[in-house]
Amino acid sequence: MQTLKLLFSKITDDDPIYEKKDVVENIFVFRMLLVWHLLYTFVFILNCLNIFIVDKHIFATGYILSCVLLLVFIALLVIVGLDHACAKYLCISDAGFIVLITSSSLTYHMVIVAMLPIVIAGVYSSKYLSRFAFVFSIFNIALSTYVGYYFGVCDANMVLLTTTSLKHLQKDGVFLLNEVNKNPGLTLFMYYVFPRSLIATGFYSVSNGVNKMLRRTMEKAHRIKREAAIDDMTGLYNKNKLLDDLEKPQEPDRRVAVIYWDVNELKFVNDTYGHEMGDRLIARIAGTIRLVAANDNDNVRTYRYGGDEFIMIIPDGTEDDALSFIDRWNKLMEPIQKDSKIPISASVGYACGRYADINKIICEADEKMYENKRVHRE
Repeated sequence: MQTLKLLFSKITDDDPIYEKKDVVENIFVFRMLLVWHLLYTFVFILNCLNIFIVDKHIFATGYILSCVLLLVFIALLVIVGLDHACAKYLCISDAGFIVLITSSSLTYHMVIVAMLPIVIAGVYSSKYLSRFAFVFSIFNIALSTYVGYYFGVCDANMVLLTTTSLKHLQKDGVFLLNEVNKNPGLTLFMYYVFPRSLIATGFYSVSNGVNKMLRRTMEKAHRIKREAAIDDMTGLYNKNKLLDDLEKPQEPDRRVAVIYWDVNELKFVNDTYGHEMGDRLIARIAGTIRLVAANDNDNVRTYRYGGDEFIMIIPDGTEDDALSFIDRWNKLMEPIQKDSKIPISASVGYACGRYADINKIICEADEKMYENKRVHRE
């Protein structure tokens, strides 16, 4: 159900799921394919209403097969999950089979859709996926040409092999060709499969070049945005990122837990061992906090709130969750403290409540941290 919800939910760049690149790409490709199917449905209805005049049996057969394919595709996505490595190959395969079905049934009406898998592969950053889409497209061109010739809407060009202009093929309003293709196995390959494959090759090359340029531009923009939100020294999110996250709308009654750290004896370390050692102390404490957060779900975020202060926000967190994080952090710190030549510790406090009171919760966690610091000094 979670996969279905993601497939049809609105996604913004503030959504945590937006940082899962493969998942977002799979969602957008699914929606592209869904739009394609809706368009196919619209055209099918027009044909049923005799606005278009394609053979209804041929059209209906192709449409029903595409509907079955869509349902199988959705079921497989739900089973494997959007974050699975094979999900993107499922998306490209679905696009390829859509092309195969529509091109086989509607033949010359669908020539341009042969490039659909290559276009969709451009959404992803995988070279292997692009090659897979290219090979699949060539396969589709070959198979749909032959299947369409025998079972799809009749393409008179293939049957009569018209290779010149109309003025050479008619006289006094009478069409001169009256003999059907005697050797479709060879002629379809030479005059249809081969040239269309060459066009697909050129399209693949151009598409790859354009997509590579766009990916580099997007990656650069994403890197700049990420760097603006990350503290260089610690690798944690910075205070500006925290303030931005706090401004994002949340369900007021949603539970949240906050843990607040403050490095102990930083001034002593700076005065005694130098500020470089003080920076190392801050980075080491931050590293342990980051490590503890990394072992949990992606929704947990850690920030460098001040020079030597750190905050962890745990969505849907309870007091037990906060205590569990603190306990794991303390255990992680024990061997580090034993081996360290300088004093290395931090005072910690936590608080829980509703998102509507997030600022008060942070202040409460801060107060508890100072209580812990007073105990540490005593």
